[in-house]
Amino acid sequence: MKNLLLFGLLLSFIGHAQNSTLENSNPGTIVPAKSSMIDVSIKTGVEDPDMQTLFQFENINQTEFFFKGEAIQGKYFVLKMKEFLNGELINTSTLFDERGNSHFKIDSSQTSFKLLSKVGQENIKVWIKGNRFGSKQSYFPTTHDNGRYVAKDFFGARETLKEDVNRPFHIMSVITPSRNPDGSGSYCRVAQSEIDPEKFGNEFNIPHYYLIEIDFVEE
Repeated sequence: MKNLLLFGLLLSFIGHAQNSTLENSNPGTIVPAKSSMIDVSIKTGVEDPDMQTLFQFENINQTEFFFKGEAIQGKYFVLKMKEFLNGELINTSTLFDERGNSHFKIDSSQTSFKLLSKVGQENIKVWIKGNRFGSKQSYFPTTHDNGRYVAKDFFGARETLKEDVNRPFHIMSVITPSRNPDGSGSYCRVAQSEIDPEKFGNEFNIPHYYLIEIDFVEE
């Protein structure tokens, strides 16, 4: 009797194991997808106070961007400068795009680079500096007398932003101020608003400005 009982239990166990195997091999089984959300953080300025003073005197802005998340591994990043005039996108220029060059393929869950911009009387100079590379220097015109152009990020008091790696997103703006009724101007009210940056021109009556956009892409 004991042997029959043990035999029955063994058959039940084998049947359960086979069912589990079939369930796990079922092509309809839902496998959790890798999250497409990444953390973006920044470090602004330079540590040397004399160098920071020089940067301020020369209207140079340096911001180091850090990107962290499994979703960036195996991708490349592409940076573009988008120019807006009277509320409309009028030009898009590539700042950095090395797709197909394995040297620039992200091989971990983290990457970073420095974004430097210098605002002059007639143009804005932009340069990308990575750990082992530097981009070409790009120049863009400052064509409207609405006030001084200033580089502004979108962090405000926040230390980290969450972004979807499957969609391009803006990391920096180069804007003139939004004018208050008394004639004074504000930059932070624009860059730290919850307004879509592509609508800054109409929302804040800024005639001319630039947005820097990043896109994580496959080869």
